[in-house]
Parts: sequence; C-alpha cells; structure tokens
Amino acid sequence: MPLIRLWKRTSRGRRLNIKRVILFPVIVYAAYVFIDSFMPLFMVGFVIWLLYNWTGKRRFW
Repeated sequence: MPLIRLWKRTSRGRRLNIKRVILFPVIVYAAYVFIDSFMPLFMVGFVIWLLYNWTGKRRFW
C-alpha cells in the first residue's frame, strides 16, 4: 500500500496536538462572544472619546 507508506512519511514530523486542536476553536469562540457582548460598550466609549477630543480639550482635568 503506497498510501500507507506516504502517510507514515508525512506523519513522521511533529504530531498534531489534540489539546491544541480542541482548545483553538474554544478560544476563538470565547473571543468572539466577548467582543460581541461588549461591542455596544466599546462603541459608546469610542463616541464619548470622539466628542471629548472634538471639544479641543487636551487634558483630562
């Protein structure tokens, strides 16, 4: 079977880490949920920051 021989040759390198394969989508989804849930807060903060900068004040106090 040349296919098995080819598979053994390609899998001789670094093996696939199962923990990394499972945790990567979980981390990406958690980041998406975090950004999606706090997006209105970020938008309000950005608008307040823009309005503050448009007034021409350079110091906070």
